[in-house]
Amino acid sequence: MKRSDITDRMVCEAYYQADVIRKSEDGAHVTWPEHVLMVRTGLPEKVIYAAMERACDNGLIDYGVSLRSGWLTNKGKALLATEDKGGE
Repeated sequence: MKRSDITDRMVCEAYYQADVIRKSEDGAHVTWPEHVLMVRTGLPEKVIYAAMERACDNGLIDYGVSLRSGWLTNKGKALLATEDKGGE
């Protein structure tokens, strides 16, 4: 269970997915990127936050008040737009 088990792409996908869920028509579901990653990986919250901080340090996400409520930067969106080549 290491931070390296969560790629930057996985973090960006989690931010994208959480944003889509929050903006859904019913509005009944509120989720955060770390919850998406916890379900997807089964890793503990502290490992997930370390991966989210790394993605932020790499310029893929940005945030104002809280890392959990951050958003994808243009660089993060570009990463998601590229074809997955099996690793980062």
